Amino acid sequence: MPREISEPNSDPDYYDIYEAKGMAHYFKPGGGGFAYEDSLYFKYKDLGLVPRSFVPAGAANDLPDLMLQVAPSTKSTGGSPAKAKKTIKLEVKLNTAADFGQSGLKCRPNGTWYLDGQDSPEGRQMRSLLTAMGVPRIVQGEWGGAGRPKIFSHSGTAASMPQRDLDYDREHFKDIMLKGSDAPQLQTLFTYYGTKDTNYIQIGQYGLYYMAADPAGLSTLGVKKFDGTLKLRIRRKPTGSRTEPWKYRFSTALLIDKKPTPSDFDLDEVPDPLYYLDPAYKVVP
Repeated sequence: MPREISEPNSDPDYYDIYEAKGMAHYFKPGGGGFAYEDSLYFKYKDLGLVPRSFVPAGAANDLPDLMLQVAPSTKSTGGSPAKAKKTIKLEVKLNTAADFGQSGLKCRPNGTWYLDGQDSPEGRQMRSLLTAMGVPRIVQGEWGGAGRPKIFSHSGTAASMPQRDLDYDREHFKDIMLKGSDAPQLQTLFTYYGTKDTNYIQIGQYGLYYMAADPAGLSTLGVKKFDGTLKLRIRRKPTGSRTEPWKYRFSTALLIDKKPTPSDFDLDEVPDPLYYLDPAYKVVP
């Protein structure tokens, strides 16, 4: 079975950033994920392509990262722009290392693992998708024999978490990575973002993609359908500083495994966005 078990790693993920004090909007240690969202927002707002009512969602993962009012033209092939704009929602990722959906994991006193997280449409959808994949069963099979993690019996302070308990959890609850046939399929990603009516995703250095559908017809501009593959990381995730080893949680993260084919249209690189995206744009003879 394509499953990897390894020592825990402490790479940051968005699940932690949402709750990190003093980092409600910018994610500098990971390379500026939220700053990247803002750079696109201000660029396209200045061009008049962002709805006036829209403001960046920041860490609010129940909202789109960006909204654009577009009407793709076919001017490059001698066509004409569309007559009316369509408002589209976009997910924005700094690069292919970003996670694409999160869920928490908790363990009951009897040692049974279950998915946990926000009581929101996309949170419930993610848990439903992970349950359908058998993630709780997989976690139970890998971690269930060790009983309930010691962290759940402590109050989350240095005084309440002796070193032997820290060592126990570190040794018995190692990272699990699901790949290949065990990993989520692309439809899982498309369905998840579909709960937010989000059909487009911009990935830094790779460009703009559509997912389940292309309602604005952006494929005429070279926007490709996302064709990467996914993997699922399940881990004991440290959430405190290096001097706070007793602070950690258990979570899952949906990640890219095989990177997608680079798109032929990139919101970062397109030289004149208005030429392609604004139906009111006119070429001066």
